[in-house]
Order: sequence, then C-alpha cells, then structure tokens
Amino acid sequence: MNEENKILLIFAYLLTWLSGIIVYLYNDNKNSTLRFHSLQAIFLGILITVISVFSFVLIPPVRYIAYIFTILLWLYGVYVGFQAYNGKNISIPVIGEMAKR
Repeated sequence: MNEENKILLIFAYLLTWLSGIIVYLYNDNKNSTLRFHSLQAIFLGILITVISVFSFVLIPPVRYIAYIFTILLWLYGVYVGFQAYNGKNISIPVIGEMAKR
C-alpha cells in the first residue's frame, strides 16, 4: 500500500463519519482495505453521533459518562487508524462485520 493510502487510513478515523465518507468517495472502490476502513469509520461515527444525541436526554451524571464513552470510542477509532497505517488490519467488533458486508 502506498504512503497516500496509508495516510487516508488515519484520516478516515479522525472526523469519523465525515472523513470516512470523503475517503470512501475518494477511493472509488479501488482499494479494498481503504474501503473497509472508511466504512468502518462511517459506522463508528454514526454510533458516536447517536450516543451523543441520545445523551442529551439523560440526567447529568449519566450524560457525562456517555460523553466520556464517546471520547473513548473516538480514541479507539484513531488507534485502529494508526494500526491500519502500520499494516495491521483491525476489525472493530460488530461494526467491522457490518463494514465487511
């Protein structure tokens, strides 16, 4: 995999669903690894967005736990991006299976 595609793997996870869509459209289904990670980033971003929106209706102590959870999910996504950059293909549980289909 060339250096440009490796950088796109990290970029896909930085802004989750937004950068995932950009990478997916840029890729044009030429590279299966890039396609998989862009879809995985999109699904992870959707999950983070749903949790964030849902947390607004929660009582404050639970809301803060939900915010911390979303930050940890984002950090895990960035970790997966860096691992993909280094050549390790990590599949996020459940989300990775959806991206493979």
